Amino acid sequence: MEGQRSILVNSTTDIDAITELLAHCLVDAQAKDIILLNKDGEFLAKSGAVTLESATAISTLAAGVFSATSDLAKLVGEHEFTLTLHQGKETSIHISLVDSNTLLAVIFDNKTPLGAIRFWAKKISSSITPTLYGLTGTQPQEPPQDLRSGLQDAEGNLF
Repeated sequence: MEGQRSILVNSTTDIDAITELLAHCLVDAQAKDIILLNKDGEFLAKSGAVTLESATAISTLAAGVFSATSDLAKLVGEHEFTLTLHQGKETSIHISLVDSNTLLAVIFDNKTPLGAIRFWAKKISSSITPTLYGLTGTQPQEPPQDLRSGLQDAEGNLF
C-alpha cells in the first residue's frame, strides 16, 4: 500500500476506486493534480504527476489552511467556509469540503477556467461520497435538490 492512509480509508479496493475516479476527472477537469485528504492533513488518494511525498506535504498544509479558513469564517459569522482558493501567476489550488472530515485539493494552471474547477470539485465530491460513507458505515446526507439540478445544468453550460 502506497504511503500512510487514514483509518477512514482502509480498503485497497476502495482506494483504487477513488484513485480511478480522480484520474478520470483529472482529464475532464483539465487539472494538473487532484488530492483527497482528511481534515487532519492525512493524504488519502491522488491523481496526476504529483509525487507521494509532495501530495503528503500538500495534504498537511491544505488541512492547516482550511482549518485557519474555518476559524476566519466563525469570526465573520459563518459556521464554516466550504472552499478556499489560492491563485498564483501560473498555478492555483482549490480546496473544498467533501464531507465533514474530507477535503479535496485540485491543482490547476491559469488556462483552466475557475468555474470548470468548481464544477468538477463538486462532481468529484458527490461521486466519492458513497465510497467514503461505505467505509465509515454511516449514511450520506442527500444533497439538496437545487444542488443536484444545478450541477446537471452547469455541466451543459460550462463551455
